[in-house]
Amino acid sequence: MKKVIFILSGLIILAVSSCGPKPGTPEAALKIRKDQIEKVEKKVEETVDNIPKWCLNPPVSDFALAACGTGESASMNMARNRAILDAKRQLADSIDSEISSRMEDFLKSTGMGSNEQVKQASEIVTKNTTIQAKLIGYKQTKTDAISMDGKYQFYVLIEYPIGKANQALLNTIKQDEVLSTQKDADKAMAELEAEIDKRRKK
Repeated sequence: MKKVIFILSGLIILAVSSCGPKPGTPEAALKIRKDQIEKVEKKVEETVDNIPKWCLNPPVSDFALAACGTGESASMNMARNRAILDAKRQLADSIDSEISSRMEDFLKSTGMGSNEQVKQASEIVTKNTTIQAKLIGYKQTKTDAISMDGKYQFYVLIEYPIGKANQALLNTIKQDEVLSTQKDADKAMAELEAEIDKRRKK
């Protein structure tokens, strides 16, 4: 009887040990690496599944620029701050593109885009307006937070009215002696004003 039990015990140990590769072998290292990859992939899938729909597809509008930011931290407040910073960085690029586009339209309307003095003035105005626009006017429209693996994942949607960016540019152009005195400047500013009225949020 004891002999039978000993044989059965040996078979069980053999079966258990044969379930995985021997520690220290290349096969064992490969299995560890595979398990790590699967764990990362699972976390990525869970993260994607938890992303709010409004973050995956920020609203597109003729009246406002929008960006969704995400932030992760063991601290809820830190996760929120990181998400806001992420969204602001994205929005800053959009604001820069919007203001630069409007300035190009202005220069085309005056027909003085190739003038070196005008070009330098326009670059200064564009830069100053972009900085001003980045500092004011942001509005948080949506937020969401989830807890996962002992950390907080925060999502925030922020918007910036296009009309405000264009208005800031127009005001700066009016104050600039070089740009405001160019031929057809009044006409170009009137066109920009009309564009602002069209893009002002109601």
